[in-house]
Amino acid sequence: MGGSVLTPAAGGTSGERTADGIRVEIPPRYCPLPSAEHPDAAGLNARAAAWVTGYGLCRDGAQRVRMTGNDCGGFYGRIMPRAPSGRLQAAVDWCVLMFAFDDLHCDEGPASMRPGDFAAFATRLLRVLETPATASDGAVDPFLAATGDLAARCRAMGTPVQVRRLVEGHRAWFHGVLWEFGRRLQHRTPSLDDYARMRQHTAAGMATVGWMEIIDEAEIPGRVFDSPAVRALDGLALTVAAFDDDLFSYGKERWLAARDPRSSRCRLNLVDVLAAERGLGPEAAMAAAVDLCNRLTLRFVRLRDQVLPGAGEPLRLRLAHLSHLIRGNLEWGLRAGRYTNPDGRHPGAVTTIGSFTEDAPRDGAPPPVPSLARWWDRF
Repeated sequence: MGGSVLTPAAGGTSGERTADGIRVEIPPRYCPLPSAEHPDAAGLNARAAAWVTGYGLCRDGAQRVRMTGNDCGGFYGRIMPRAPSGRLQAAVDWCVLMFAFDDLHCDEGPASMRPGDFAAFATRLLRVLETPATASDGAVDPFLAATGDLAARCRAMGTPVQVRRLVEGHRAWFHGVLWEFGRRLQHRTPSLDDYARMRQHTAAGMATVGWMEIIDEAEIPGRVFDSPAVRALDGLALTVAAFDDDLFSYGKERWLAARDPRSSRCRLNLVDVLAAERGLGPEAAMAAAVDLCNRLTLRFVRLRDQVLPGAGEPLRLRLAHLSHLIRGNLEWGLRAGRYTNPDGRHPGAVTTIGSFTEDAPRDGAPPPVPSLARWWDRF
């Protein structure tokens, strides 16, 4: 079965520069998973914008353009399309705040080469997540004040176990970002195995999905949450979503790197990692990246279908959300202004074209990448 084009089809190659910017074409992504949108996505975005600007953040200029272009309501609305708006709002607010945090403190411009500054600020932010009252310690930083509000809302909505899981997801994310700093400072692109092992963490995977249980008011028992099969399903879904981020952010990264003479020679994108490790050109590396995403998606579908018959309601909800995440993340990323307008000042600078197919990859065997092949174990 053929796939449907997500944006107007046109010729082009991966990372091709045109007179008007950069064009990237992604080969068809195998994805037989459901597509859905939240009916209140626009309202979620509007309320999130009012919330974050109330703290003095993203009020004007390029920062506001980028904030509105992120479409966080569309992002979370595709993961949890039937969630109550009032509860989903906390996750959308968090998404707006953390994208701003990522842009200013993690991986763009001079901040991307200053791990000490990041570590100092991330430590304070993590402390606020653990103890919301500390947001007012010393001089009030708007990021910390907004984080304190989210942490308090999280505790009002969730159980202690759910709150702990969300905090630990942030700890894993910050650990991953520090690993990225190390690679950039060494100007060394990581191996595929190293990159694959860390990618779900550098993409804030568990922090992102940590909100799902809280919004659902459905706690997964620890023995289920920590079981090998469920951990594998989480890892597969989060790694696929993070690798897909690499596909639709590839053009943005090329555009930014061409304009920043201080950028590291290290490349932290699946396409670039494959190109460096296998000696591939841009088109072949993009095709290899999509093939890997397709194989991981097939493994997720097969393992999910194996686990679902014996799953309780909280786990069934989580597996539904993870299925929506894989499909919805790619749909969102191919449209979001975050990737078509890289710096908030050049709308349409990057065009990325992608499509879906339901034709399963012929090779369902584990890839020759140890950190990924472990998800093919017999559970």
